[in-house]
Amino acid sequence: MAGFGIKATHLKSKEVQMAAEKKERVKIWDATPGFEFIHEVDVPEMHSWFLDGTHSIPPWTPLYGWYWVNYCPHGTKAICEKLSTPTCKGWEMRYKDGGSYNAFHIVRDEKEQAERAVKFRQALRPYLEDFDSIWATGKKELLGIYGRLKELDVDKASNLELFHHHYDLMLAYMRMWEIHHEGLFSSHSAYLLLADLCKKRFGMSDQDAEFQNMLRGFSNKVYDMDKDLWDFGRLAGSMGLEGLFKENEPQTIIAKLHESAKGKDWYKKFMNYLETDEVGGWRMRRANDFTEPYWLEDPATPIGVIKDFISRGEDYELTATRSELATQREKAIAAFLRKVPPDEKNLFEGLVRLSGKISAFSEEHDLYCELMVQAFMRRGYLGMGRRLAERGTIDQPEDIFMLNLHEIDRVMMVPESYDMRWITRRRRAEWTQWQTRPNPPLITDRSSFEEAVVNDLLASGDPIAIKVVVGEPPSTKPELEADLSGLCGCPGEVEGIARVAINYEDLKYVQPGEILVCPNTNPAWTPVFGIIKGVIADSGGTLAHTAIIGREYNVPTIVNTREGTAKIKTGQRIRMNAKDGAVHILDQ
Repeated sequence: MAGFGIKATHLKSKEVQMAAEKKERVKIWDATPGFEFIHEVDVPEMHSWFLDGTHSIPPWTPLYGWYWVNYCPHGTKAICEKLSTPTCKGWEMRYKDGGSYNAFHIVRDEKEQAERAVKFRQALRPYLEDFDSIWATGKKELLGIYGRLKELDVDKASNLELFHHHYDLMLAYMRMWEIHHEGLFSSHSAYLLLADLCKKRFGMSDQDAEFQNMLRGFSNKVYDMDKDLWDFGRLAGSMGLEGLFKENEPQTIIAKLHESAKGKDWYKKFMNYLETDEVGGWRMRRANDFTEPYWLEDPATPIGVIKDFISRGEDYELTATRSELATQREKAIAAFLRKVPPDEKNLFEGLVRLSGKISAFSEEHDLYCELMVQAFMRRGYLGMGRRLAERGTIDQPEDIFMLNLHEIDRVMMVPESYDMRWITRRRRAEWTQWQTRPNPPLITDRSSFEEAVVNDLLASGDPIAIKVVVGEPPSTKPELEADLSGLCGCPGEVEGIARVAINYEDLKYVQPGEILVCPNTNPAWTPVFGIIKGVIADSGGTLAHTAIIGREYNVPTIVNTREGTAKIKTGQRIRMNAKDGAVHILDQ
């Protein structure tokens, strides 16, 4: 050994070396290189991995999974560094059977926490003072990025232009997550701090009505667009087209509209709206994958919403509801501030006002961030997919969603030289199989679910993990004898018929007055809140989309039941007491 200049003290012990070799052997990447979940490696490093049931149900395609588990955690790390969040430095994510598993880079040293807390209070100040301007700047930047992506005709582009577009999409997606998490972490950190202070100082939980009433009654772009669609329904009625909408399915409506001059005129006005509004038709139907069309690609999606508005024959009541909630909000804030010592009123009011931004931002960030960037990504990758399918690289354009970025990079310039069907066929078969079996909610080496939550979730103090994606564990109250327990998203007691909806397509079966039971929701589901009596979701915390929209529509809402869609069947009569998070199934 001496001849090689290596000292014996620098050599690993045999045991350590064997362990390292074993660790190396299991690092075999497939669909998402670098981000595939590997039990032998990932569990010892992070201890607990929580399934993101809010976003990765149903399971993601490999291309979408690669993007999400790569750049979503990047966005969290970027803002945690910018804000110097005291107890967490961001997230780590892994892809397993189409699901996203999350772990958290927890700051466990108390001295480091204290040092970061000082910086955090200073870093949060600009958001307390003018959150709206910061978000307006972010929206402007995103719209500029999307405008540049829109310029490329993906079907006429050369292979080199598509190759460059591939990287333009990647950079757009990365920047989207940085802007996305800046708004989320700043506002949600204020909420978490407010909720903690209210609990300690006033015995007030964020599930209490007096707390929730301070944070609702706000408008946003998604509600504005819903109102626009309602107005188009009114326009159809004034043009004598109401019967056409009521009697036909959305795809058929488009064809029927082209059979008359009035129909063509209405459709022209509608398409002009989709093409000229700053969001308009660049809005995905599904928030969390590339597999479903965006509005401009399939106008039948928003036309279906218009059909629903016409069929109900109701006035647009959300404006009046919002005004009433806004009045209640200001009364609730005034009543709360009367409890606060005079020298702390500015602090508490600042936290309340910033926390209130979550209501509008929850909808708008989904719209300007995920829904829009993914529309341009679907457009771009389907253009590349058509080119690959034409050259025999893959079977069909949609098979590009079964590839990852490195594989697309490899074949895009000379696609006729590659046959990737041996990969895409296998992965599509696997992806199809994943739809039939659920991912476990937790993978851990802790002794129990509770221990994992305390040590590896709550210890992070991460507001998005605790209040949105994973959610706090519901506290079961045995005396209620509930069949299901969850968290209160919006208080209220109601009894009615259940309607289980797993996907967006299931919403067409929802009838007025039913109780919606679902895995989770996103902005595409928002209009259905106008007709349902209550909502029960499998996942999410008190700041998940389902909870926030439940509060804005004043619909009793329970989230994080874990197994609502598994235990409840469509047609069963159920009773929900949202304040206590209790669900009773009356038809057993």
